[in-house]
Amino acid sequence: MQSALTAVCDLLDSVTPYLLGVAILVYITVIFLVSKWQLDTLRMGFDPLVYIQPLWNTLHGRVAAQSMFAHRSTIFGQDLFLFHFVLLPFYALHPTIATLLLLQTIAAGVGAVAIFLIARDALPDHRIVALLFALLFLSYLPLQNDNLYEVQPRLFAATIFLFAYWCMTRGYIAAFWALILLAIINRNDAALVIAMLGCYGVLTRRPFAFSWLPLLIGSIYWVLAVFVIIPAFAGGRQFLYLENYGWLGETLGAIVRTITTHPLFVLRAVFAQDWWDYPIGLLFALAFLPLVQPRALIMAAPSFLLNFFAGAPFADQRDIFHQYSAFITPWLFVATILAVAAIARGTHPIMRTFPRLRAIVRRRGQGSVAISLVLLMLALSVLQQGYTRPNKLGDFLHHSENAPRVAAADALIRLIPPDAPLAVTSLVATRVPLRRSLYEFPGNASYDPALVDCALYILGDRQRDAATEGSALDTLVQLG
Repeated sequence: MQSALTAVCDLLDSVTPYLLGVAILVYITVIFLVSKWQLDTLRMGFDPLVYIQPLWNTLHGRVAAQSMFAHRSTIFGQDLFLFHFVLLPFYALHPTIATLLLLQTIAAGVGAVAIFLIARDALPDHRIVALLFALLFLSYLPLQNDNLYEVQPRLFAATIFLFAYWCMTRGYIAAFWALILLAIINRNDAALVIAMLGCYGVLTRRPFAFSWLPLLIGSIYWVLAVFVIIPAFAGGRQFLYLENYGWLGETLGAIVRTITTHPLFVLRAVFAQDWWDYPIGLLFALAFLPLVQPRALIMAAPSFLLNFFAGAPFADQRDIFHQYSAFITPWLFVATILAVAAIARGTHPIMRTFPRLRAIVRRRGQGSVAISLVLLMLALSVLQQGYTRPNKLGDFLHHSENAPRVAAADALIRLIPPDAPLAVTSLVATRVPLRRSLYEFPGNASYDPALVDCALYILGDRQRDAATEGSALDTLVQLG
């Protein structure tokens, strides 16, 4: 029996690269189909235009120009999104939202290759464990939700970070820095992750190129981006996303003063019940194992804290249904891999505390322990998929297209001149032909309602937001 089991494991080990390739292909196919279905059935909001319009404008001679954010004529006044120029050639080949949806899905799926490599190095004698970790990564609900929430360039950097970490562990300096430079231009908060990756390198006593250098470059880049470069593009106005923390103060200095001088006020908010749903949602499918390797979570700390402290109007930053955990997921998996490897080898400090547990692990063997732990997490991942609502994959399986509303939206869009300044309701926005002047109707905390006045045409939706958008349309009609 034991020899038969060994033969099966050896066979699986030999075909793991092919099984990994099939799993990634299935992930890309399914997630892209669901993304495209959401796009085609009015289930995507306005946010994709934030990235698509500057690409379209660049192709039409207006480099990185955007109209969605007040007082910022370029996307660089919103965020230092230099990754724009990496995406541009691909978008130029087929200038549609679907192009970016496909690219980001491929990027997310390829992250499983990095997970496989990291896990294979952590447990080199058990490639099946590495394959199971890759499958766990692809089945991880927060990753899938990140991928399915419209167009999210952070997914590119998330995969780049995983490969950069692997290069760090292998000592590949040139490849590491090529990846770091590609990641740092993704969004300015990527620089904070890079700084913490350098901090991790310091703590793990790695060479200067993997420790102090990324720590310094990441920190300097972030400071320059937030306080010098982005304000310069924004006409001297402060970094737009500081408003997400307005409950702590209107400026970064005020935010720091509130945290340091009123800690009880901050803690009372932080310990509110709904805030703790976020870390539980992130950790559940991983059996909370990242917590036993806290040093590896240093890289996740900046993104987690930015999400955790966002104010009430921006509460979607701390849930597992939007894109904001994209820079957290890679490090949760790195920590989980390290935790499983340490437990399976019997070297984790918890084993010294519980010698009977260490004896059990030694008796069962590294491979059996590691496989058991990852299978447990896969079961938890399936369970999370089952109980979590809303479930976008479930919606795809159980709902048909809403063709009449799509047809009605398209009929109205055809009545609007293709180059006319337009304010458009969120869910219809992705069907509107791109133009130089495009605004969100009726506006919200992110998109200034005053910009609606710049539009010559307004396309609203009386069914949106419990019919409150219908009231906004009635008000416009009354004003003439």
